[in-house]
Amino acid sequence: MNESAAAKSPMMESALWPALREYWHPITWAEEVAKDKMFTFRLLDEEIVVCRPGGKLMAFFDLCIHRGTPMSLGTVEGDKVVCCYHGWEYNTEGRCTRIPALPKDHPIPKKACLQMYQATERYGLVWVCMSDTPRAPMPECPFFEDPSYHQAFRNRWVWKASAARSTENFFDQAHFAFVHEGILGSRDKPEVSDATIERDGEVLHFWVAVPADKTHSVPYVRNYSVFRPFTIYQRKEVPGGGNEAYMNLCTPNSANETTRFMMIVRNFNPEKTDDTMAIENFSNLVTEQD
Repeated sequence: MNESAAAKSPMMESALWPALREYWHPITWAEEVAKDKMFTFRLLDEEIVVCRPGGKLMAFFDLCIHRGTPMSLGTVEGDKVVCCYHGWEYNTEGRCTRIPALPKDHPIPKKACLQMYQATERYGLVWVCMSDTPRAPMPECPFFEDPSYHQAFRNRWVWKASAARSTENFFDQAHFAFVHEGILGSRDKPEVSDATIERDGEVLHFWVAVPADKTHSVPYVRNYSVFRPFTIYQRKEVPGGGNEAYMNLCTPNSANETTRFMMIVRNFNPEKTDDTMAIENFSNLVTEQD
């Protein structure tokens, strides 16, 4: 490995993120990881690649072990990934299986491997864990796997803020009256209702009673479940008996940059035909205000 490659080694980066590397993080929508292409994403200050050689989802540090070339500059060819510099081929387990410059009967060094990470799909997202032993299971958000619910909205944004601050923003009731005045709150009524809080292992549950406002004609209750490290699952009952659920997921690109994913599902069909556009406009407006 050359000097520049060593400088980018994940072993050197790991000291910056000793705990967060042990959790599952969503990085992109599942359909964006195409069969014959490599998708790159910055996670915890490290460039990683996800792809589907041979149809198998795999994730690895964006570095060819040979000369430190980014693997993302290479190609996906059948059930292998190929470095663009010297044509080294790696299988779906991350092991080098061919070095074109060497005779076919020449042994391949055992250290010729990619730095592999765990990858899986859930809720229409690709998730990556940078540890062999995740510290906690993936968030459980059952409404998002219930066939009686349909997707009403999804989007993502990149925020110049930490993932912790971006997560806090979603359930911070006190800023509604000021940042979202006239939409989610009013300066005439800035007080925040008392919350009921319970902890269940790694998960924090709390409930907040919300008075009627411009977006809800009757009082209702916001139900939150917060999963480590940065996932919020919110449910609320709407007038008429239907349910609506939100999933807010913040992925730390770095200490000061976050990719925030938002999804909304519901088990009822609104009367207005322009509801999808209304939800999109509303959600984007609130996010831009934040």
